[in-house]
Amino acid sequence: MNRGLVLMLVTTSALALSACGGGEKIKFSDYNPFKSAEKSNTSKETSNDVDAMEETVPSLSDMIGSASAKVDVDAGFAAAMRQALATDPFVIQAKNEAAARSANARITASGKDFNFDATLLGGVEDVTDETVGVATILSAKRMLYDGGRLDAQIAADTHAAKSAEYAISATQNDRAAKMAHAWIELERYRELQAQIDIRLEVLDPLLVQLEEVAKSGMGDASQVAAAQRTVSLIRVTQTDVAERYEQAKVNFMNLFGSLPTKASYDAAQISKAVPSGKSTKLAEKAPALLAKYEAYRSAEAGVTAAKALDKFTLGFEAKLQKPFGGSGYASDESVGLVLRKTLFKGDQLTSRIANAEATAAAQADQVRSTYRDGERALASARQVIVSMDKAIELSRSNAQITRDEIDYLRKQLIIGGSTLDSVLSAEARLYDAESKEIGFVAERRKAEATILGITGKFGQLLGI
Repeated sequence: MNRGLVLMLVTTSALALSACGGGEKIKFSDYNPFKSAEKSNTSKETSNDVDAMEETVPSLSDMIGSASAKVDVDAGFAAAMRQALATDPFVIQAKNEAAARSANARITASGKDFNFDATLLGGVEDVTDETVGVATILSAKRMLYDGGRLDAQIAADTHAAKSAEYAISATQNDRAAKMAHAWIELERYRELQAQIDIRLEVLDPLLVQLEEVAKSGMGDASQVAAAQRTVSLIRVTQTDVAERYEQAKVNFMNLFGSLPTKASYDAAQISKAVPSGKSTKLAEKAPALLAKYEAYRSAEAGVTAAKALDKFTLGFEAKLQKPFGGSGYASDESVGLVLRKTLFKGDQLTSRIANAEATAAAQADQVRSTYRDGERALASARQVIVSMDKAIELSRSNAQITRDEIDYLRKQLIIGGSTLDSVLSAEARLYDAESKEIGFVAERRKAEATILGITGKFGQLLGI
């Protein structure tokens, strides 16, 4: 072959390779993540795979804009909760991680299948001898024995995928419990706000009457001062309740995107769904614990895979090599078994085994700590329910006694048997008893939601 033709082929190949590395470089000083990617007018001349990727990737502003919750809260408690969970970023993240783990398990399992490769070689094979040609190489491989390493790795990835599936359930139930807590707090402070407004509507006229009596010289100024102190304390409480109510609104909006106008927390349905049985047995079936246990089994399989690295491997391999167009490659066909064994790689094997064993030990500790925390949380929530039942009953009894006292004092006030100050004090005690009852009911409901979140029953209740 003419040497000039060979040099021309070499030059053309060099120019082609240099063109592959061309393109305009990104100036990071001009990069604005809040600006959507724009198509260049010269995209036909400079477009490549990177440009196409940049055009399809959403900007940071687009991603942030879609992060806000948008739920039809008035569709009802269960429907609103399902909508909120379907768009919750933590739940979506858990689902994506599970999909990735599942795909990784399928990739590892495919290692047992035949692998086919094809290679096409073309160009100048030897410049001195002026050899130019094309050669095709076809190969097939399949692992027959590797000491159990592939099986162990498949088991590790399969358990990791199961762990991610349980993690979805754990995340959904945990987020559902937090959303329920936000709903409970919203109704709690909304009810407290309404209750304190009602009490002030009653107390303000009484205070005005007491002040008028004091000005006329017929009343005791000390009683007026005591009544004013009572009303002032209630107004301080009103300010605190109003601030907490606004904070409850913000928390609710962050999770649902809007405030309910007619929908309410379904306390009756939640109470019915609270499971019975020992806390230890319920904790054993918690999705969070099952996720940690599957992660531990994955780590133990990883230890087996690491130890199998020291064993020999046996595989089936076949190869077909065929030259064309004056290629100097020789025709070659081979088929048979290939035995491989790593003789020495320094401290790599020992370090990998130590790393895998440490990871498994850490996962085992996480299983124990997750069970302990879950069992304690369940026991604590159940104790809260028992305590709140007693406190609610006592508060209701106190409130009824105070109402009867107020009726009696008002009747006695007409005939001079009581004073306005005593009536004001009784009204203040009534608000205290009623507000405590509202708080105790809210804490009881939050404990019920916590139990459903830990045991995974929230998901079953909502049908997710």
